[in-house]
Amino acid sequence: MTNDSNDPNQQSRVFKISDFSKVLDPKDIVLDVKAASKNELLKYLANLVSNSNTTVNTEEIYGKYLVREKNCPTDLGSGIALPHVQVESITKLTMLVVKLQRSIKWSKSESVDIVISFLVPETDKNYQYIPYLASVARLLLRPSFVQSLRQTKNKFAIVKLFK
Repeated sequence: MTNDSNDPNQQSRVFKISDFSKVLDPKDIVLDVKAASKNELLKYLANLVSNSNTTVNTEEIYGKYLVREKNCPTDLGSGIALPHVQVESITKLTMLVVKLQRSIKWSKSESVDIVISFLVPETDKNYQYIPYLASVARLLLRPSFVQSLRQTKNKFAIVKLFK
């Protein structure tokens, strides 16, 4: 749980952090990735999913990432991006975490070295992925979480950070 309050006059609210064990698998975490550009990294993410799930359409995923980024870049500041797309060939909500060897230019004003991505089944009409996005956003507001995520060199330790 996290206690979020940006307004000192407002009563603090307690928010439950989502159970990431349902969407984050160690096989979907990759460290020290080489990518020269945002587009190259988005292609890498699409291929990462297809490595463990041969039924997904890599080009569809990559295309959805490109459209998403063109319409609304997903950089959050602090060197972190949160691209998320709904894809027909995805059957289960999936979270990916990629840490880059070197920062890449993500938008006009931001460079990124950590990417947290969600692939959402297109059939998810109940927006079940929204609490996960909100939980990630809340976690990223904690400087200690961001520091730990940035310093962690082990995919199992990253899974543990999201618990």
